[in-house]
Amino acid sequence: MNFQLTPISLVVAALLFHQVNRLWEYGFTGVGHHFAPAFGIRLPRRTAAAGQLIALPAALLITLTIPSPAGRVTAVLLLAFWVLATQVRLSDHCWLGAVAATVMAFTPSTVQALVAQDLLAGVYLTAALLKVNEEYLFTERSAGRVVTTHYLRLLGLPVSPRLLAAVPTLVILVEFLAGVLTCVHGLQQWALGLAILMHLVFGVSGNYPFSVVALALWVTAFSPTGHIELGGSFWIMGAASLFVGLLSVAMGRTARGRRSASWLIKDFYQGAVYGSLCVAAALAPASGPDRSVPWVPLVHSLVVLAFVVNFVLVVARIKLEWSFAMFTSLRPFGRSWLERQRLREWPRYYALTLPPRIPKSLLRDIDATFVYLATRDENVVHEGVAHHLEAVAQEHNVTFAPRLMTIDAEKRELVPSQSDHSPPLRRFLGHPALVPKSLDRRYLA
Repeated sequence: MNFQLTPISLVVAALLFHQVNRLWEYGFTGVGHHFAPAFGIRLPRRTAAAGQLIALPAALLITLTIPSPAGRVTAVLLLAFWVLATQVRLSDHCWLGAVAATVMAFTPSTVQALVAQDLLAGVYLTAALLKVNEEYLFTERSAGRVVTTHYLRLLGLPVSPRLLAAVPTLVILVEFLAGVLTCVHGLQQWALGLAILMHLVFGVSGNYPFSVVALALWVTAFSPTGHIELGGSFWIMGAASLFVGLLSVAMGRTARGRRSASWLIKDFYQGAVYGSLCVAAALAPASGPDRSVPWVPLVHSLVVLAFVVNFVLVVARIKLEWSFAMFTSLRPFGRSWLERQRLREWPRYYALTLPPRIPKSLLRDIDATFVYLATRDENVVHEGVAHHLEAVAQEHNVTFAPRLMTIDAEKRELVPSQSDHSPPLRRFLGHPALVPKSLDRRYLA
């Protein structure tokens, strides 16, 4: 069987890396759960499990062995199946990878490098732009400060107030500079070097899947022929994989306490994959996309338009997630994103009540931990999730008694609505599945 490594297969492999990582962390017990479908369509248990376990490996195999248009379309359909089977949240990097792979499936191979470069530039520039808000820059709730503090404490290092004060501005500057350098012909190698360091920091502090998807796009950006050329760099790739893998074992921290052997192996595996992609991008034979092809202005225009629309949807508060925002905890118009000026009454959140009795059969369909969190007095649940949780509960002859919540400006929390008692409706999960009732409590997407 002849295997051909193309940009679409590399991006699908990066998404499979994400999926393997999730299964490694959470196990296989919940792969059939679909009580909080990201796209609002609840799949049967076996169908959801197939989407999580089979869709991506099948899509990767097809992209490697059937490079024809029919093979690419089939791979995109399998990718859509995986996305449809995802629940609770489709991470930013998953959405980025899915969009990139889909676009590459329907574009000429000569412009795929340009598509990858433009997507990366859009990610970095909008990530920096969306972080320019009071919440991120100046408050203790800033995701930059919170994540840095948590990571340093896990390492047992002192938390410097000066460092914490500088982190948000530094992150914005690095992302903005990476985006600008990515756009300037002849400076993409400098952008790559900056991106490698930035994504390494993201990786060891707990987000290697995002870093791997980003580096897969960087490799594509330096492969203008539409084929991934690794050349004779395998020994360098092996050395880099070993070095970054060991660095990840030493520096990787996502939880307190002693890491198990399985966790250490996962840290090494993640770092090794990331290190190999760094070498593949750095030693690529080309210095960037071929700008002589006639599609360049059209590609630039369409990618810019996509990011402008995405940005407007976020600012207009129509959506929060899937914003390519790289962990900002977006709150540009108030102390909570729920307090932004509204174009409509959206999103709606509901309070749920734990039933007097919980059938064991119910906990086969809904994760027990999620039931516990969703029914705690301090939490509220997104309307789309409340709709499906209540549907499952009624199948088992119980109810979560969902109550629509509204903002009380004086109490600064969500309280039961007195004027509207409408039941939760099926909704697309463009906002977090579960958030604190108090508007003053920190929320990191």
